[in-house]
Amino acid sequence: MIDKFQASMLAYAIGDALAAPLEDIIRFPENGEEIINYYTRAAKSHPLAHLLAGQYSDETQLMLIIAKSLSECGCFSIKDLERRFVDWFHSQKKRSEWRFPGNTVMTACRKLAAGGTWENSGLLSAGSNAVCRTLPYALAFGKSSKMLSSSIEKSCKLSHTDPRCIGTSLAFSAIINMGLSSEEFSVDVICNKAIEKALPYTIEMGRKLRTVKDSLKLDSKRAISNIGNSGYCIDTFAAALYWFLRAEGRFDSMIIGAANCGGDSDAIAAMAGAMFGAWFGLSAIPEKWFEKLEKYDEIKQLATNIYRIAIPEPDNKK
Repeated sequence: MIDKFQASMLAYAIGDALAAPLEDIIRFPENGEEIINYYTRAAKSHPLAHLLAGQYSDETQLMLIIAKSLSECGCFSIKDLERRFVDWFHSQKKRSEWRFPGNTVMTACRKLAAGGTWENSGLLSAGSNAVCRTLPYALAFGKSSKMLSSSIEKSCKLSHTDPRCIGTSLAFSAIINMGLSSEEFSVDVICNKAIEKALPYTIEMGRKLRTVKDSLKLDSKRAISNIGNSGYCIDTFAAALYWFLRAEGRFDSMIIGAANCGGDSDAIAAMAGAMFGAWFGLSAIPEKWFEKLEKYDEIKQLATNIYRIAIPEPDNKK
């Protein structure tokens, strides 16, 4: 199972790094045509023009902050997370570390840096960043619904207080853990589980995922037009789920399609990649995607550390 933990975090970073140069460049795909099919540098006019091919955006930066906190603390610590988010906020002043962060998370971090706490730092926003960065919680606490819900709720509210972020994070986590547990790959089963987890926080998920199922029969341009690809958390998650379900285990077609789908494409491709990795493991991801990926070894090791939290080694001294 450890390879699924590694694959999930690595594929998340792959999706982000592939799509980041296109974020906010295209609204919707034109005639299903692909603009990119491998890592590339952003155009000179793009906010991420300073990055090399294979480097990721703030989506992966923040996901890795959570992974490092879990890895070094051995558990969830909101105080440690507050400190790390403040450090990340200050790091964004460096050109090399600036990765096109969203206004909501930056404003929340500014409040933390001024002495605030997670209870009062968040804004009433249902943006996707709060959802996709919760991947490490899904991996670490899949066997403890209480710990998973608590960590996701506090982590989301640190920057995004809209309850739809919590519901969407729990839906995302449910699909990750279905993959880790090798459950049946069924569109109906997967969508129903996501709806069940989100329902206490939003009834919109049911309507949106019915649209996803109906759109699997359509060409990708029409599908994404129906589903949406904005930075609104339910749109982003639903679009990622569409690409994951549509691919049926084919990594390249999924990650390239998601990266080229317009809108909040880096978050969409990252979440689609995370779901794919949790279901199909490292062997299903072609090696070419690892060659230029920023901090490949570090991400793989962090995933291993989180696996040790999720699946502790037996105490042989007993």
